[in-house]
Amino acid sequence: MKICTKRILISVTIALFFALLINPISVKAADITLDEGLDLFRSGSEIGNAEIGTVVGRITKGALSILGLVALVIFIIAGFQWMTSGGDKEKIKGAQKLMGAAVVGLIIVIISYAAVVFITDSLKAVTN
Repeated sequence: MKICTKRILISVTIALFFALLINPISVKAADITLDEGLDLFRSGSEIGNAEIGTVVGRITKGALSILGLVALVIFIIAGFQWMTSGGDKEKIKGAQKLMGAAVVGLIIVIISYAAVVFITDSLKAVTN
């Protein structure tokens, strides 16, 4: 059962990763020049002429959002394991450990997100 859970988790993570990479602009890649592609990327990503701190903040917030989603998926998998344990004490303990790890991971992501927001807001206030 443990191998099946790892496969599901890896499959979901890979699917989310590739789903976020797919972009309609990439379909037109053969018909445009490099400069046009960069302009399309700037307009599509809303980076434009943003400062480096803003860009890093957005990327970090996006990465932390994905990690939060992964923690949620792990929590759901642990709940499914618990429900399908059939009263087996070892399976229940394994599901509880996985659920505890997901909660700890989610707490770390929330604290990290708050720290990133605080740091980026503080840097914006200092530079303005």
